[in-house]
Amino acid sequence: MLNRIEAKIMDYLFSKVQGKKTVLITPKEVLHWLMPKHELTAKQLDGHMRNLALDGYIDIFNSDNKGQLVYVVSLKLRGEAWQRERREIRNKRIRSVGWKVALTFLGIAITTIWWLIF
Repeated sequence: MLNRIEAKIMDYLFSKVQGKKTVLITPKEVLHWLMPKHELTAKQLDGHMRNLALDGYIDIFNSDNKGQLVYVVSLKLRGEAWQRERREIRNKRIRSVGWKVALTFLGIAITTIWWLIF
């Protein structure tokens, strides 16, 4: 399971790589995209990118373009299924909350009936 920052990074990478095999992305692009909510350093971003690679979402290589660090990113099979995984997690949470609410109301109804009978 990915943490929030890694999920946001995957959202960004999925939107950039979609339809392509490989894409070049600078750390500044990713940091700029994350900036309003998450302030990361380049070292922290590199750690998150490595975690995504270890979890099997992306293949990543560091390259140099005119003296600037560039990530060469391609999605693995698990990364290509990222949108579906996000949807499934969301649906699972909604179902869980729905069941909890339904069971709460059922408990209230049974308790009320029980008090009316006795």
